[in-house]
Amino acid sequence: MDDQFKPEAEERIKALESQVSKLQEKNYFLESELKAIDEERIKYQMIADFAQDWELWIDPKANFVWISPSSNDLTGYTPDEYFNNPDLFYELIYKEDEQKVRHSIHDSINFMQIGQSVEFRILTKTKQLRWCEMNSKAVFDKRGLYLGQRCSVRDITRLKSALGHIREITDSHMMEIKAKQRYRDEMAGKDRELVSSLIMIAQKNELVSYVRKNLTVIRTTLPAPMQQKVSVMLEKIEAHQRMQLFNWEDFKYHFEKVHQGFFSRLKERFPKLTIKDQRLCAYLHLGLSTKELAGILNITAESAEIGRIRLRKKLGLTRTQNLNAFFHT
Repeated sequence: MDDQFKPEAEERIKALESQVSKLQEKNYFLESELKAIDEERIKYQMIADFAQDWELWIDPKANFVWISPSSNDLTGYTPDEYFNNPDLFYELIYKEDEQKVRHSIHDSINFMQIGQSVEFRILTKTKQLRWCEMNSKAVFDKRGLYLGQRCSVRDITRLKSALGHIREITDSHMMEIKAKQRYRDEMAGKDRELVSSLIMIAQKNELVSYVRKNLTVIRTTLPAPMQQKVSVMLEKIEAHQRMQLFNWEDFKYHFEKVHQGFFSRLKERFPKLTIKDQRLCAYLHLGLSTKELAGILNITAESAEIGRIRLRKKLGLTRTQNLNAFFHT
């Protein structure tokens, strides 16, 4: 290196070394800060997940953003079950108390009431009567942006019992509950029958596709006379698969007997849906998986998933909305 450039190069090196040192120091502090934040997050997550009360976070549009695991202790339902069925929270509440709770949440979200408390009754997953008290508090981020309400639901059944406020459910009310449960059980049983028949169709289609695929491969290795016979067999298999429409019409008849008016309501809400779309909606209403759909429709799993994505767009659903749960709202 030319001596006249040496001092300048040394100064440049020193400057770069100084910058590297500062960056390393800054990186150290950032890593320390991130570690502290992560430890803080874990601590608060532990506190939230193991809270004794049932904690809820409801956004300004009245959607559930977070539900604590203690929901399972109080109601018998897990957080995932609430997210899969957004109406489940209100379905548990006694009809006489439902509007009171809805108004309370609405008023809290819109600041019409501050720090209010509401008492209501629920029937748990095992049909146990429980009294609950819900308190709400507004939630804001560090910038002061309103994020909704944090609601704490506490089991006050023992307190109510001690105060003599719980009355026995009347015989007529109990009969009504049992009748509704029997109806739900019958509906669930018929749905299981429909799903079983669909799965049988899926398994049959999978087997037929397997046979057709292998016959097509084997045909090329056979003598000409045998190839002709195999070709005839393949034509019969393809003709059989084209008659799958008959199975759909038969299924549709039985589906309508269980879910009366499903297709008419669907067509009224979404008139642009095709027959294939309606067919997919019925299958999703029964909770079928992508793999099961592929077998029933005699397509690949990838094609079935593409069909689900296209249907979501036609129904105007966002990424956060559950497609299967949509048909139960």
